[in-house]
Amino acid sequence: MSTTDLIVASVLGLATAWQLFYWAFFMFRVRRKPRNLASSLPDVSIVVCARNEEENLSKLIPALIAQKYAGKKQIIVVDDCSTDDTPLALARLKAQYPDELYTTTIPSDSVFHHGKKLALNVGIKAAKHEHILFTDADCLPASDNWLTLMMEGYGKEGVELVLGYGRYAKRPGLLNLMLRYETFWNAVQYFGMARAVKPFMGVGRNLSYTKSLFDRSSKFRNHLYVLSGDDDLFVSEMGRRANTAIVFEAPSHTVSEPKRTWLTYSAQKSRHLTTASLYPAAVKFWLVTELGSRLLFWLALAATLTLGILMENNTLLIAAGAAFGLRTILTYTAMGLAARNMGESRIWLLALPMDIMVPCMQSLAWLTGRLTQTSNTWK
Repeated sequence: MSTTDLIVASVLGLATAWQLFYWAFFMFRVRRKPRNLASSLPDVSIVVCARNEEENLSKLIPALIAQKYAGKKQIIVVDDCSTDDTPLALARLKAQYPDELYTTTIPSDSVFHHGKKLALNVGIKAAKHEHILFTDADCLPASDNWLTLMMEGYGKEGVELVLGYGRYAKRPGLLNLMLRYETFWNAVQYFGMARAVKPFMGVGRNLSYTKSLFDRSSKFRNHLYVLSGDDDLFVSEMGRRANTAIVFEAPSHTVSEPKRTWLTYSAQKSRHLTTASLYPAAVKFWLVTELGSRLLFWLALAATLTLGILMENNTLLIAAGAAFGLRTILTYTAMGLAARNMGESRIWLLALPMDIMVPCMQSLAWLTGRLTQTSNTWK
């Protein structure tokens, strides 16, 4: 083998080794463990921040009321500067559910502009129970056991933070396919990291923590200037292996309507990616080395195959085949097991093509979002 052959083969070997380690260490963590159920479920306040969500709230609130739950529940809706008929919809719902529903309003201000974090602070302050469960107005619980399953996450002593899974509804089109796989892959990663090292993110459409934990936090003050981060930066700040539980069974999901156009997806992705630079250094190390080694793996694999074919070098071809085979087996095994445990459908079968496609599309979406960004609002 020439020096070039050795260099290319070595790079492929190192990238493959790191990928195998990452997948084995993090991505096999989404598995069922015996759950320590509390003798009684805690009373809970469900907080929903809404801006111009008249139609969605008319669907969500009855679904929250219909949740089967042994403890007491309070539903709080913070109307954040809505300009549609959201106030009228909330008035109708309040008349229908006077005991369960509490509503409050943040009026618009032509001088002071704010994001979702102010609305969350208002909602948390209004919560009369220690345990708080957050969801979004454009979500629906996947079942009437959603609330029970999420609160069962507090069964283990010391848990103050519960990470759930918020998936997107299945719709036609490549964008929907990519968005659903990206959401699934991200969840497997942040669930795995929460169990293996440290929680670094969750999703605000299915997230729970205690009021005491929030009171000990910066209450979003450390990143008020960032539009996003009310979920992942809070989890990154306050989450620990010992105080965090993950809940991922299918009835515990929330289901959201996905973005339908590339521009709306790009705006959302650009907003979300602004928080990544604020993660702790250790978290950024794992995320950057995973993505870097993944891209390096595919580049080195292509170079090794090309050299092997051009030089008729069977050693290089065998090395490329072994690296590809090992990583493919590990990838599909991890994603297949996670999909089965999470109740996801056959989306995991797209692991190989999405492995390259998703990072490229995310980068393009971020760039598109930055170029077309015209407002600084959370909705």
